[in-house]
Amino acid sequence: MSVLPRPAVPGIPRTANGIAAALAPGRKGPFLEELLAAQAGDEQLAVMDRWHLRAVADTRRTDADRERAASLRTGERGGVAPLEAVLGSLGGAR
Repeated sequence: MSVLPRPAVPGIPRTANGIAAALAPGRKGPFLEELLAAQAGDEQLAVMDRWHLRAVADTRRTDADRERAASLRTGERGGVAPLEAVLGSLGGAR
């Protein structure tokens, strides 16, 4: 028995409007601020590329993903350190 491929998910346009529409509500403002602050050309393209990836992740996130992310962030899962503690232990590395 062969596995049928999943239907393709329509892509998010790599435009400011397309990315902003796909982002979680709390991320739209920071995206637009960063985009407006970037210089035209390569700098703006880099901002668009970075935020496009975040928009794709936001559109594919499920309620289960949100619950897991929240438990990792707060360290509420057994044996899991809070995300802020892990980042703090890395010092300046990000």
